[in-house]
Amino acid sequence: MPPALARSRRLAAGLALAASAVGLAGCSLSDATTLPAFTDPATQTYAANTGVTIANMTRVNAQLYREDVVVGTGRIVNVGDSIGVYYTARLTGGFAFDPGRARPATPYYTVLDSTRLIQGWPLGLAGMRIGGTRRLVIGPEFGYKFSTVRDQAGAVIIPANSVITFTVEMAEAITRN
Repeated sequence: MPPALARSRRLAAGLALAASAVGLAGCSLSDATTLPAFTDPATQTYAANTGVTIANMTRVNAQLYREDVVVGTGRIVNVGDSIGVYYTARLTGGFAFDPGRARPATPYYTVLDSTRLIQGWPLGLAGMRIGGTRRLVIGPEFGYKFSTVRDQAGAVIIPANSVITFTVEMAEAITRN
């Protein structure tokens, strides 16, 4: 390698290292600097198409509200059950970010637990009855946190720190052993 090229590579590497050191100088895991607080669902304004009136909902905790729109007549659903649901999912402004699971689509089948779902689902859906419809308002701590969710084309569909709403109809549930 010619000496001039070697010098320019060393210089470029040194400048890159210095720039990254300057950029990271203010960052430390032990700093008192933290992420901003999660958005509070109680302080949000909800579009009419979400169906949410936060004052009429039961506060489960600071990041989760629920309301039984229709109380089912079937058995009570528990965490760990295999469930089949129809749902609509919206941001507080009314944007339907997952409209494909509303009726007449086929139900969404999953296990009601926090390893497969956002934490707000098992906390918010456990205790409802088959045949019922429940509305959930889920704050970012039990939703997608500070992650931005994008569609396959890369467009943002759920911004970071978003409060999300679900209207969920419990079509079926099977106890898993």
